Amino acid sequence: MKVLANQIHKEYSTSMSTTNIHDSTIKYFLSDRLNAISLLKSMLPEEIVKQLNFNKIYYEKDSYLPKSLQGYYSDLVVSVPTKCGLYVAKVFFLLEHKSTFKKNTPLQFLRYILEFWEQYQKNTGETRLPVIIPILIAHPEEGWKPTKVSDLVDLPSDDFTIFIPDFNFLLYDAVNDDPEDYDFDETLKALFTLWRYSGSPEFMQGVQKAFQLIKKVDPKARLLDFVQMILHYLEVTRDEKEYIDIKKIAETEIDEGEEYMGTIAEMFRREGREETEQRFLQEKPIWEKQVKVENSQEMLVKSLKMRFDLVKPNIKEQIRSIQDVDTLNDLFEMSFKCSSIEAFTDLLEKVTEN
Repeated sequence: MKVLANQIHKEYSTSMSTTNIHDSTIKYFLSDRLNAISLLKSMLPEEIVKQLNFNKIYYEKDSYLPKSLQGYYSDLVVSVPTKCGLYVAKVFFLLEHKSTFKKNTPLQFLRYILEFWEQYQKNTGETRLPVIIPILIAHPEEGWKPTKVSDLVDLPSDDFTIFIPDFNFLLYDAVNDDPEDYDFDETLKALFTLWRYSGSPEFMQGVQKAFQLIKKVDPKARLLDFVQMILHYLEVTRDEKEYIDIKKIAETEIDEGEEYMGTIAEMFRREGREETEQRFLQEKPIWEKQVKVENSQEMLVKSLKMRFDLVKPNIKEQIRSIQDVDTLNDLFEMSFKCSSIEAFTDLLEKVTEN
């Protein structure tokens, strides 16, 4: 098992790094149809929203993705048909996430769009190309500084701009934009609220707002999925000393908060902050590994269920038999490259047989 885990780890060398947990989390949230639809409806101009049939939103997965993009975009490319009678035209949405500012993002989008179009023509034989609308979701600490292709080109004068392939993309700046100004699903609002307050001294107020939003989610199974995902995200991205306050907020804002916190909640039974923190630090070596293992197991199972609908009991048992956190998290990352549950099962077999 360790040999294959190390091999996977080379491909995703920092699977538990802050950047990758940001990527994994937004991919998980946007693989939910309600989140994806609410994002598109909230960010697109009203005249375009009226032309699209969101009831038929479709995750393209690897359909038209060149190999260079399949690893990252397997769940971040969706298509929506238009409402135009017998003629159905697909509009593709390329969802990109950045946790740090990248000046060359317009060039990256341009390259992705060209590669996508080329693959589309190869796969379909069509001569007409579909519309692709890029959407950037960003939350660098300093906020996003909008740029376009022409900003990156050294122009002798404005007369040369006619030769520059400028284009627009939609931007959600999670640091400067208020999610309450958008009609996002509550789960997406909760994540964006955490991002907005991540570098603020009022972060715990942001955590409280996030839980107040997410507790509105229905049904309970969906609430549980996203509460656990939020807690896993906070566990990885925040300092240990904040866990106590996060736990208190979760218990206050959400019914059965301790159930959602799971094993982590058991660490914080004593009254008094200083005494609790001391116990937390003393017992950390004992519970830390098991908590991370259980969280990683559940996150992988729930992600597979969200993407492929049915996860057989034997697959769940195999996943829960894996006690190595790195292997579980690498499998989580690799699962986004699998176009079917069968493809993931083959990968899982290779891991568990070693």
